[in-house]
Amino acid sequence: MKAVIFDMDGTIVKNPVPFSEMKERIARRLNISIELLQPLYESLLRLKNPRAMKILKEEEMTRARKSYPVEGLTDLLEYLKKMGIKTAIVTRNCREATEVALNFYLTFFDLIITREDTKFPKPAPEPILLALKHFGIAPSEAMVVGDYDYDIEAGRRAGCITVRIGDGFGDFNIKDINGLEKILREFMSK
Repeated sequence: MKAVIFDMDGTIVKNPVPFSEMKERIARRLNISIELLQPLYESLLRLKNPRAMKILKEEEMTRARKSYPVEGLTDLLEYLKKMGIKTAIVTRNCREATEVALNFYLTFFDLIITREDTKFPKPAPEPILLALKHFGIAPSEAMVVGDYDYDIEAGRRAGCITVRIGDGFGDFNIKDINGLEKILREFMSK
């Protein structure tokens, strides 16, 4: 294993404001039905309304300011660094909100890819493939870790090993980020 590519929200940072609540606020501010916002980013793009993208960024920033790291993140990142495993973040968030949410942890990651860095965000494989290209590694040498279907779908479509936090499909399932080290140790011993 040469790289671990993490999702951000719900994977390495938590937030007291549920994503669904943010989505409801965006729908209210745009005076549209929440059902029209699935998936959120792509739906807002289709509106071709600059105000919609501005509202999305504002809401992401509000949410990012309340984010905090998941328990065990520092230990995991130090383990990865010690093992020489590259780390990346691939998120559907804007760069500014990502930097605010990660705060102190920004320097722990070798690469950060946001929705501004690629034409097609997750669940498309493009952002994962971009990370692999940056590191110069094959998909089989990377693990994608996330808490949502889009994360796992993007990882699988890119040809990577996938680790799902919580319920859902993935090559591996773990309760929280603290279960990742065990999986990595198994890979390193092969």
